[in-house]
Amino acid sequence: MAQRYTFTSYKYPRTPHRRWTAYGPFEGDGCQLFVRRDVVMSYVGTRRRWFNHEACLEIVWSDRGYKMAIWFRDSGEFGGLYADVCLPPEIDPGAATVEFIDLDLDVVAHDEAGELRVRVLDREEFARNRQTLQYPGTLTAFAEGALGRLLADISRRRYPLDRPLASWRSELLALLDTAPSGTFESARAPRRRVRSPKVGKDTSTGRDAPKDGDHGSNSLRDGRAGSGASGGEA
Repeated sequence: MAQRYTFTSYKYPRTPHRRWTAYGPFEGDGCQLFVRRDVVMSYVGTRRRWFNHEACLEIVWSDRGYKMAIWFRDSGEFGGLYADVCLPPEIDPGAATVEFIDLDLDVVAHDEAGELRVRVLDREEFARNRQTLQYPGTLTAFAEGALGRLLADISRRRYPLDRPLASWRSELLALLDTAPSGTFESARAPRRRVRSPKVGKDTSTGRDAPKDGDHGSNSLRDGRAGSGASGGEA
């Protein structure tokens, strides 16, 4: 039964890092689909919040070392695909949670004249965390193998890439329409158009920018300015 789920990403070995909500799950092709819009991504243990107003489809596999997000701009245009390399996510229907350990490496893809332009992000962060967080050799090998599989799956256009990504919009909106009123607790967040930060940097602080597909018409505020819209995310 679809309901509001709490997503939590962790840093190795299991330090809570980011948290947000989505609605689902819905059955995909060997995966679970979740939808979200007008949500707050919170940085666990801090007062920082990331308001995201765009419609987003999250694709979660319990047996793969990555998860994906496909999002659309407020105008309806395809915004892009963002994939996180991670340990296989844990989906708990009883607790209505999705949890995963983020392994730093990310892949972003944008449509250019019908072709996907793919970039790998955060190799430096991965190399740094291998040392500072003391990744075991097996974890490093897993992350590198998962990145290779992810890039291969994108190249081979495996689900959900076996159709034009822009075609997911109508299905995404239909699934969002099934969510009860109040599902996305940050609808009160100001719909302020801001310039998209460069991937990998938060232009207001110089720190890492939000991941998990959260790029576009968003606004970043600390708890003093945004706590009123943060709801139960913290």
